[in-house]
Amino acid sequence: MIDMGKIKKEEHIPKNLIDQVKEILAAHIGVEPEDIHEEDLLAEDLHMSAYDISDFLTLLGENGFEIKEIELTKIETVSDIVEALSSTDLIN
Repeated sequence: MIDMGKIKKEEHIPKNLIDQVKEILAAHIGVEPEDIHEEDLLAEDLHMSAYDISDFLTLLGENGFEIKEIELTKIETVSDIVEALSSTDLIN
């Protein structure tokens, strides 16, 4: 029997979701998708303000992602966004 506690969260997240978030984020902040890593801190590493992050979440919503359940105060990294999206119904 598989011990679900030993499986990383990331293993349950579809690769295409991670890629989609990175592509949209890259276009939003003006960098290449390969320059964005899941562990990047939005404020420190990607130099995003709270407004930039809020605007990015709105952009995700405009691209068909369900963002209503995402708490902005709990989003610190790219991975936090991906995990929040994977825990909701991904598409409106």
